Amino acid sequence: MHIENNIPSFLDFWESTAHPTVADLETYLNEHEKIYEKYFPNHCPRTEERLVAALEKYDDKMADIRSISNHLPAIIQEMDEIVEQTFGLGLDLSFRLIVGTFGSNAFVTRDNRREIYFAVEKLSAERDHLKVITAHEIGHVTHFALAARSGIDWSTVDWGHGLTTLFTEGAATYLSKRTVPGLQKPVYFTYDDEGEPWVKCYEDNKAEVKRRFLEDALGEWDMAKEREWFRLSGGSYFGYNRLGYILGTDYVEQLVERIGEDAALTFWNGNELKADILDWLRA
Repeated sequence: MHIENNIPSFLDFWESTAHPTVADLETYLNEHEKIYEKYFPNHCPRTEERLVAALEKYDDKMADIRSISNHLPAIIQEMDEIVEQTFGLGLDLSFRLIVGTFGSNAFVTRDNRREIYFAVEKLSAERDHLKVITAHEIGHVTHFALAARSGIDWSTVDWGHGLTTLFTEGAATYLSKRTVPGLQKPVYFTYDDEGEPWVKCYEDNKAEVKRRFLEDALGEWDMAKEREWFRLSGGSYFGYNRLGYILGTDYVEQLVERIGEDAALTFWNGNELKADILDWLRA
């Protein structure tokens, strides 16, 4: 395992500049282009509007950013050890800790399923919250590694479809609950203490959420639907974003109950995953 903590370099930049401007931030980002090459633009648009908004937000987050810089590496080590003890996959993960511009909070890189980024300006500094989001991202890698071990042909996976995303996000959330058990349910979806209304919205409207996702899944999947169900920028249907995460977790949990954990987590290898999810949504 390797952890690259780039937060101190951002703190040096922030503390050495009295009133940072967009030009100052652009200079910093250009000087650290290698660090941000997988963050921009796939996980955050690099626009002047975005940078201006980020500059206005950093001060309020600076105490949390410093705390996360001090504590997240040890939390990553702890979560990595728990997952290795549980599954014994020898993942040999790489982690990059950055201060971004308020786009994605964390992600596994597209070209390397063993590399995880955390954009810490979007994270809560609470220890349990950091443990859960770390376990979620390691959960993605674990899910992929279990599939690879089972012999999956990755060319058969329709990565661009929401039914696939529903399964992968549900599996990662399921694994985070397994790795960090005993917390309040909303923490596993929002990674903070603000998620109770979000979960209540889902529980109160579960039948309609399933119906609406089914309707979207049966049509042509596009980025607008991806944003609505799985991105922080969504939420136009029910007033809360990323409801696909909790819907996916419900699917994976019932699949585990139905066929067992190992079979459920590798279900996309050799089975009609999309058809099974559609049947579940219709039920």
